[in-house]
Amino acid sequence: MARVRDEGGFGLVELLIAMTVMLIGIFAVVAGFSSGLGAVNRASKTTIAGTLADQQMETFRRGSHAGIVTIAGTTKVGADGRTYWIESVASSKCPDETTPTGTPPTCTLSGGVTSGPVKAVTITVRDGSSTAKVLITESSTFDPATG
Repeated sequence: MARVRDEGGFGLVELLIAMTVMLIGIFAVVAGFSSGLGAVNRASKTTIAGTLADQQMETFRRGSHAGIVTIAGTTKVGADGRTYWIESVASSKCPDETTPTGTPPTCTLSGGVTSGPVKAVTITVRDGSSTAKVLITESSTFDPATG
């Protein structure tokens, strides 16, 4: 009976249990840091991709309406030293989403009003190549009357 009441050997078992609980807690903290670093890395790529898309869109805004054309995929190096793939697709459309007709192209809107087509531009930025993950897509419409 005296042996059952003796607590001399329980210190080692308690220490092992405490260390196991602490180890689980440390693993949880390390996993949190790891996922946080991944999120920061993705956010960095997306931010730089957005900046590159904005720069391309501003190039179209500074130019003439006739100069807004489709640009096949090209690569650029971002501020982070990574390579990004950028494609700009321009298409003519009518303000009411119908297709322009005639030469030169015109749009017949409701009420018989005619106008010139606008250009819709979509810029897609991918992570390094034409088949990589899309980081950002940006679209804008350019009206020749305001340009």
